[in-house]
Amino acid sequence: MKGFDARFIEELKNKNDIVDVVGKYVQLVQRGGNYWGKCPFHHEKTASFSVNAHGNFYYCFGCHKSGDVINFIMEMESLDFGDAVKFLAERAKIPLPEIRYDDEKIREQKQKKERAFAVLLETARFYASNLKKDGADKYLEYIIKRKITSEWVAKFGLGASLDFDSLPNHLKNKGFTYQEMVDAGVVSISKSGRYFDALAERLIFPIINHFGQVVAFGGRKLEKVDFGKYKNTGETIIFSKSYNLYNINNLKKLKNEKGIDGVIMVEGYMDTVSLVQAGILNVVASMGTALTKEQARILKRYTDKVFISYDGDSAGQAATLRGLDILSDEGLDVRVISLPDGMDPDDVVKNYGADGYRKLVFEAKPLIDFKLDVVKNSCELNTVDGKRKYVQRSVAVIRESSSPAEQEDLLKTVSAVSGITFEALKRELYSKEVEKEQKVQPVPQFTDNAGDKIALASRFVLSAYLFNKPYAKETDVSKLEFSLPVHKEIQKYILDRITLQKQVVFSDLYEVLSEEFKDEISRIAGMETEENKNFDQATYFFDCVRALKLDKLSREEKRLTALFAAETDNEKRKIFMQEFNKILAEKNKLN
Repeated sequence: MKGFDARFIEELKNKNDIVDVVGKYVQLVQRGGNYWGKCPFHHEKTASFSVNAHGNFYYCFGCHKSGDVINFIMEMESLDFGDAVKFLAERAKIPLPEIRYDDEKIREQKQKKERAFAVLLETARFYASNLKKDGADKYLEYIIKRKITSEWVAKFGLGASLDFDSLPNHLKNKGFTYQEMVDAGVVSISKSGRYFDALAERLIFPIINHFGQVVAFGGRKLEKVDFGKYKNTGETIIFSKSYNLYNINNLKKLKNEKGIDGVIMVEGYMDTVSLVQAGILNVVASMGTALTKEQARILKRYTDKVFISYDGDSAGQAATLRGLDILSDEGLDVRVISLPDGMDPDDVVKNYGADGYRKLVFEAKPLIDFKLDVVKNSCELNTVDGKRKYVQRSVAVIRESSSPAEQEDLLKTVSAVSGITFEALKRELYSKEVEKEQKVQPVPQFTDNAGDKIALASRFVLSAYLFNKPYAKETDVSKLEFSLPVHKEIQKYILDRITLQKQVVFSDLYEVLSEEFKDEISRIAGMETEENKNFDQATYFFDCVRALKLDKLSREEKRLTALFAAETDNEKRKIFMQEFNKILAEKNKLN
């Protein structure tokens, strides 16, 4: 069980009811024997995400993801197996046992992560202490200029890198190796073999995850440079920009303590610090990079409403549109805060105060209205060509709406701007809708019925044993032969449990089988959660068993045929023929 005792994992699952755990992230409704909701792993309008309370697993009929309560937390909280177990143990108030690593690679990986966290924590302390040293004047002057108080400097852990060599020397004296510094992303190595501070001579912003652990740093050059003034820690064993948001640790505390009605997304560190200091606490930053699906899913854990507050220039608007599409695809209600030209959120707070910024939040526009504004501003409406482009692009935007009432309201706006009649615009809109509906939809590449008929039969037979169907007891699973490696591994698990006189538990597969078999486990999960019970499952089971036996005989028949054809010794050919006849007789009985 990946370093944990099997009995502990069983207790962990029993004390973390999967319906209760999933229900904290997904609104579930009981229907029949299962609970249903909208899948948290992909955007959907109708609920196709099923939670099987009895079997302690989930399955989505849309994206085909499945897993147990541990897998769910791994996905939702972006954790590895060990950290997900720790998360659930704390939730259920179960003492975490000492981890037993049978796999040397897993043990080494865990130790590397622990050392990386230690390096990062010590680095954060070192950077913070630098603000009190000689040589920190320009960083302190910048902080004062940006009106960040000492209280908030301390709360956000702001610091400074004064030179290239102090950090690696300090960490070396603390007992860390250069390789550990490189693994943590705080130190780089030059072509000549010199180790140096990866964020040298920058104002430093620690990046802290939702567990309160320092995972990386952002650095800002104060003087003008030809390269980017901001630089983040590179990808490491514990940090990926795609799976992190700046200030997510404080947002989590805010939600737990007071609750939140929405989240404001800004571009940079200083915007976040400035807004939070002004009393606007529900803020996170994308760290100057384009939003990712993973970040959108993180936000969805905290809220259904996101306010995008990027810079008011054209580059900021382009970034905003990319973010809007990603967030809306994840089912979030997206609003756009329109900032005065040339201003960022920090500028607004400095010039108009927190109330001035809150007014802009209150006036934030829905996604589709903002898109129409961007289209309008990008077209020269005083020319015939510009007006046509405006109409064409606007109608394409309106087509994204699924509400006929909203579509008609937006068409009126376009009509007023362009001078084109409402009726003409409506014909334009619906003519394209008809074309779209008439297009042949591509067949999904992944389905629950992936594989040939023998793979399907094997899947159904094994599911009967895994879910303890009474009719499966009539057939000895040890006498069956499976061709796929994953099915052989599942058969071995079933036989091991029978030998130990323990119950077969389907959700165990998520821990005992390797990652490469995950898709096949999901397909078996999909069979059990299937609501259609209009066929005789027992009869179908025995038909599948017969198909497996016939397949085994057919393969043996081919093998003997090849041996017979290649053999020249008549006595041996007689033996092959006798075996061949036996196989034919067995096939006749089954048919």
